[in-house]
Amino acid sequence: MKILLRLFSYLKEHTLLILLGISFSLIAVAAEKVNPYVSKLIVDRVLINREFGMLGYYTIILASAITVRAVFLYLRHLSFEYISQKLLYKLRSVLYTKLQFQSFEFFDKTPTGLLMNRMVGDLNAVNQFVNRSLILFLQSVISLAFTISIMISLNVKLTLIILLLVPAIAFNMRKMSKVLRPLYRKIRTASENLTTFVQEDITGIRVIKAFGREKEQSDAFCNVAGEMASTNIAAADARAKYGPLSSYFMEVGLIIILLVGGYFAIKGEISIGDLVAFNGYMLMLRNPITHMVGMVNQWEHARASMEKIFELIDDEPAIQNDPGAVKPAEVNGLIKFENVYFKYGDEYVLKDISFTVRPGTVTAIMGTTGSGKSTIINLIERFYDIDKGKITIDNIDIKKIDLDTLRKNIGIIMQEVFLFSDTIESNIAFGVPDASREQVIRAAKIADAHDFIMDMPNGYDTIIGERGVGLSGGQKQRIAIARAIITNPSILILDDATSSVDMETEREIQETLSKVMKGRTTIIIAHRVSSVMHADQILFLEDGVIVERGTHSELIELGGRYYNIYKEQLGNFDIECGTNLCCKSRRMRLQGVN
Repeated sequence: MKILLRLFSYLKEHTLLILLGISFSLIAVAAEKVNPYVSKLIVDRVLINREFGMLGYYTIILASAITVRAVFLYLRHLSFEYISQKLLYKLRSVLYTKLQFQSFEFFDKTPTGLLMNRMVGDLNAVNQFVNRSLILFLQSVISLAFTISIMISLNVKLTLIILLLVPAIAFNMRKMSKVLRPLYRKIRTASENLTTFVQEDITGIRVIKAFGREKEQSDAFCNVAGEMASTNIAAADARAKYGPLSSYFMEVGLIIILLVGGYFAIKGEISIGDLVAFNGYMLMLRNPITHMVGMVNQWEHARASMEKIFELIDDEPAIQNDPGAVKPAEVNGLIKFENVYFKYGDEYVLKDISFTVRPGTVTAIMGTTGSGKSTIINLIERFYDIDKGKITIDNIDIKKIDLDTLRKNIGIIMQEVFLFSDTIESNIAFGVPDASREQVIRAAKIADAHDFIMDMPNGYDTIIGERGVGLSGGQKQRIAIARAIITNPSILILDDATSSVDMETEREIQETLSKVMKGRTTIIIAHRVSSVMHADQILFLEDGVIVERGTHSELIELGGRYYNIYKEQLGNFDIECGTNLCCKSRRMRLQGVN
């Protein structure tokens, strides 16, 4: 009951329309109940008492009742369709907004297919419940109340005999509800598994084909789909077992009416017309009870979905704004890590990290795979919160800075560029939706993207494919650079931004980035020495710890891990220049390294 009340809390603003819809149902049901009673009058007065002049009058009443019922059923359907769509819109908006503010940690542990199922499958189940089952349930309750009241007015004893069947029907419905509840929960879980499998399969289709795993994936899909099919069959078996029982009891009721009602008619306790009307009203009880049985089925289906929807809505984001968060008017870009510790699960991936990035300088971070390089930039943007220590920007703890302000002052260019299936202009202006065409072109020119964009069929209005399909790696990176700089960030982060392109494209992009980095605090994550050698400081991470730090020359002199990578990428030869690494020949050889 609580979950149903919570669902209705989203419809408070539509209370008047709900009442109006119920009123339409009342009128439609009342019009429906006219038919058996007029049939009684036709039998008793027209056929038995031979008042033939009344036949036309009763026919008009019947026709009017049918018309009224049709009109108000239409109005009821229209009003509740509007209500259900508004509910669906509100729930979908709340869910989507909740997802937008969730942390990276949430998405790390939650499959995409599961979230898609919440947004589509679960919400559709709720919509069907509200728009169909709930309306029919309300109408059925009203219809039962009307019908039983009229039946009592016709004959109390016969009505009471019929009502003896109610406990059996109620027990059957309750039993069906208990059996279906766990089954529908399993169905929703199976549906999530199926959606997740299909989503991952489509996303990774290139990998599947590259390794020739089509047959194995098809077999795996059959197992997942088979689980869902078997669970649905179990639910269908329960519905088939308990559903017809209610109809059986109704058929028994009709037999009782014929036997007992016929006996009362023979004794003269009721008229033939009363018996005809009573039989008609008994038939009218069948649909409401059938609808209520169906409602039990639909309710358990929707209940399983609502539990999952509200579970997601109640999952508070791990990263939230501090109540006293500040919005600095200007960010200079002084970044400090002070004894920072961070862990994924139970394992620390950063341990006692301390360093300072001064405004307008370039800091490069290198290290072995899994050493924590990308984690550092995730922490700067507060995609995750640290476990111990402190991170400040301009001497303000980033936990005290308004999240929106923090992230708008940081431009990030990632290794794997994600572009939306939209126009090039929209992708560049993603961080500044109200940017003018002139601003977009200016950013594209700085990123050296303007020329190739103008060569495309529709220039900046060209629609690019999903994830930038149709563009080369270098073109995608240049659009990503333009997208980052149009926001004019004080801090620029390059997360291995050139590692996925060829040597020549890397050189060109680095020349572009050197222009973009001027005057901005920049942090570079890289594997190639050519990307970091001119940084003001280089940090080398290993197992979550900074094991080396200094300039390019200082680290070469140190002869440690950075030096070994330098030799590996340049080739194994003696470094005769010592610390004089600015000689032209050495620099040219370094920049030519792949």
